[in-house]
Amino acid sequence: MQGVVGWHPPYGALKAKGDRAMEEWVAATVLPNIELQVPIGGGCVALVPRDDARIKALCCSHPNLKKFLSKFTDAFNEKIRPAVLIVHKDAPQSVFTVDALASFRDAIAVSTVAYNRALELRHPHGLRINFSNSFWFYPWMLDKQNEDLTCRTFAMLGTHEVSAFKGQSSPEIPQKTLSSSDIDQPLLDALISRWQRRYTGRRISWSDRALFRSLNMANQAAMLPAGSDTTFYDVGRLIALWVSAFEILAHPGIGKSDIFAVYDLLEKVEWKKKPCAARRYKAYSPKRNAQHRRTLACWLYGEIFDARNQSLHGNAVSPNRLIIKKT
Repeated sequence: MQGVVGWHPPYGALKAKGDRAMEEWVAATVLPNIELQVPIGGGCVALVPRDDARIKALCCSHPNLKKFLSKFTDAFNEKIRPAVLIVHKDAPQSVFTVDALASFRDAIAVSTVAYNRALELRHPHGLRINFSNSFWFYPWMLDKQNEDLTCRTFAMLGTHEVSAFKGQSSPEIPQKTLSSSDIDQPLLDALISRWQRRYTGRRISWSDRALFRSLNMANQAAMLPAGSDTTFYDVGRLIALWVSAFEILAHPGIGKSDIFAVYDLLEKVEWKKKPCAARRYKAYSPKRNAQHRRTLACWLYGEIFDARNQSLHGNAVSPNRLIIKKT
């Protein structure tokens, strides 16, 4: 399927024509665990395939970028084609930040992983993009002069020559192909629209700030629990992050957020199916006298909340706690 995924108003290169327009973009980072079939656009920012016309133009102008992108393999030396996150040169300075670019990535990751996990429940086959590790930013990237490679993390600050570079995808997950059919398109459209408002608008609302803070937490919660050393306790830690993602999203801005704030948010959802809207489930409550009949989504969140408490508070807990009981 061809075309551009995501809300994409006319911007930047669309104002010009030919190769010059293609050169008005900057390669910001690469995602070696994903091979894109179509660009995912967000106006002044886009996640694009290796063979996108803008990347080809940049590689012609900057041979080191072409060399860098050609040096990625998997753990068995099989060539891979990383996706590239690009930013238009005329984008606001607020977009040229890790915060903005990571939030753009989070929107794509959550729109993909949540949708694929839902599909996996209905039609399991195990080959989908079920973990947000697939959207990992590679730590090494060309410097502003497109000459050497630089790396800046909390663990290291380094520089090196492109000629010595050997890039790899993450060994704990396979590189996945991402097509437009793998993404919850209405969700992504809404999130990219909010991203535009959050990072290119003049005012930052509390709801926009809370949304992308929540997506940051959800992206972490959607990762693999661990590598080959995964234990049940690693799963419990990620459950806690999901609870945090919901509480951040439901936070009113003044005061605090808790399980009841999340319940109130979930009960505002307009369900397409009547059974989902029916308030006939006894949802968990930390207050004995506050247990009410609520929607299925509230009941499920209550189970997640209780499992989080049991795990993080050090209570006796078993893998059976993750099995959904009949209500």
